[in-house]
Amino acid sequence: MDDILCERRLRWLGHVIRMDHQRIPRQALHWEVPGWSKSSVYKLEEHSQQGLVTMEITWEQAEVAAQNRSEWRRSVAHCIHFDVG
Repeated sequence: MDDILCERRLRWLGHVIRMDHQRIPRQALHWEVPGWSKSSVYKLEEHSQQGLVTMEITWEQAEVAAQNRSEWRRSVAHCIHFDVG
């Protein structure tokens, strides 16, 4: 179940990364709530980092790689299924 959730989050992340910077989901990746401590704020970018660690790539590499949709999906699937088997 964890692998399925990780794969879906990473596929969703690729979708959001490909969005225009003006769209709210894309902006939400980097939102910080003023007046809240960083430890108490759930940031999408930090949560997504867990999946990127599984793929062994950095955030910057993910932003470049996600631009090619089919290659991104193939990389995500390969990484998750490689961990399982």
